[in-house]
Amino acid sequence: MKAREPAVRITTPELLGIDEMYKEEGEDGTSFGLSELGLLVSRFLISGKFAGKSDEDERPTLRVKDSFNEVTLYVGSYYSESLEALDELKENDDLLVIGKVSVSNSQGQISKRFYLESISKISELERKYLESKSVQFMSERVKKISRAISSGTRDKEELIALLNSQRNGLGVYTRFSLKGSIDVEKFSDQIEVFLRNVNSGNRENILKEIKSYREISFNELVDKLGGRIPREELEEEIRNLMNDGEIMEIKTGIYRYVP
Repeated sequence: MKAREPAVRITTPELLGIDEMYKEEGEDGTSFGLSELGLLVSRFLISGKFAGKSDEDERPTLRVKDSFNEVTLYVGSYYSESLEALDELKENDDLLVIGKVSVSNSQGQISKRFYLESISKISELERKYLESKSVQFMSERVKKISRAISSGTRDKEELIALLNSQRNGLGVYTRFSLKGSIDVEKFSDQIEVFLRNVNSGNRENILKEIKSYREISFNELVDKLGGRIPREELEEEIRNLMNDGEIMEIKTGIYRYVP
């Protein structure tokens, strides 16, 4: 029995942007959706919020949204849990979803659907972390694809080496072969907006903690924020807050809010 393809981390813009089909050679070859960034997707993992459910053509559907878009998933034979579990979901519940891409090509027309395999509730912190990892995964590929475009790299083996992945290199090679190039700027802009929003939220959380105390040390901030913000990012935001006059360093590593 053939093993299932691993689920790849993905954000909704790239998932919804699947516009080509790639099929492995052989009678039992797996069919993949090919994204605009050259990602080959059979199964996917998305973290987001529950946006509702409905019935369409007598088939239940589920809607999940991340920081970018909303995606509809059909609930059918791929779903591994009881339908009753879906009744417990409430709007804006934080979720981890694994799904399956079904894509076909009929006379040059691509048709695609996304099917739900499994779903689980997670904490808000877990959802933000997993979504950040998906964006990081996409950001790393964007940088490498940009390097391939600027250097004119189109050889399959070179792309595999650049992407450090047989599957990802093959996907980018196929995308170049079909389309000639890849619009990395479209996704670079989305990544930039996402990171700006995340950093803005971190700044507010840091300032809120500092405001709560007459004075607080850097190590106490690390403990209070519970590892939600990487140490390097915390140091950078503190420098920014001091430069903006929001806080002051009264002693080395001790901070106070400036009203």
